[in-house]
Amino acid sequence: MRNTVIYRHWQPGDDDAVLKLLVPAEQCNEDYYRKKFNSSSLAPEGIRLAIVGQRVVGHVLGSRTSLFVEGRIQDFGLVTFVFVAPDMRRQGIATRLMRDLNVYFERRGYRGSILYVETAEAYQMYQKVGYQKVTRELRTELPARLNSSQLKWRAVVQEDFNILHELKRCWGTHNFPVFWNSQVIGIHQFNMKQYRVLHREKRIIGYAKWDDPSEHRPQGLIHDPIVPDEDPMEIIASVQAEITATRAWKTTEGSIYETPLRSYGCIFQQGKMVDMVASFGRDIDLSEMHRAVW
Repeated sequence: MRNTVIYRHWQPGDDDAVLKLLVPAEQCNEDYYRKKFNSSSLAPEGIRLAIVGQRVVGHVLGSRTSLFVEGRIQDFGLVTFVFVAPDMRRQGIATRLMRDLNVYFERRGYRGSILYVETAEAYQMYQKVGYQKVTRELRTELPARLNSSQLKWRAVVQEDFNILHELKRCWGTHNFPVFWNSQVIGIHQFNMKQYRVLHREKRIIGYAKWDDPSEHRPQGLIHDPIVPDEDPMEIIASVQAEITATRAWKTTEGSIYETPLRSYGCIFQQGKMVDMVASFGRDIDLSEMHRAVW
């Protein structure tokens, strides 16, 4: 006989039971979870629970985010912290939680919902509730090459912050998914060392998340540069001129850099992360957009 599962949204007093599910499984940090409503993007109805007796056996969290799509900025649901207790799996709990969450998203007027998966099992489950693959992470290696690029890379300084914020907005009009909040500057004094700025003479034209080589990443890791309205071949050449040894490069299927990197002879390996989107109403039109690294 199966246990009776009750489905509802989060209510005051639920945190202790939720954390008994999530923390031992290393799904979230307790301090973060207890402060989750500090952000206006999350409401109690965005946390869906499956409960057996006094025990929380399933959990999903969906907050509001904004993405550039179909020529404008639109609200989406962002799905995180999807987890079902191992002894309660294969009973349709995750499927029911996701359906309930999507009903909430659609009632709020969101254009769609976005998430990423790393396993085939999760991919199949999300397909059942209306999600479709948008892109998959790709990794490759870019060798250094001596050339005389007119584009130069340098460290980020505080005076760059607003310019980089505007460049991200421009990038989002032709690349998906690009998360956008006009009130939040994504690059700031606490993370600026993780990025580099690209300039042509004195004009800043782009930037990239740029992890230098370390014990954890001997080849470092360069993420697709955010450089609107420039030739991607020229951007790649500027990176080759900057580095002194082969570097790892992170891109995604359908990105503006995928074909140029292949033309340089780069060989790709598929990553685990697959981005998926569900549309509410008519299908979201992404036909004119390149894909972007999450």
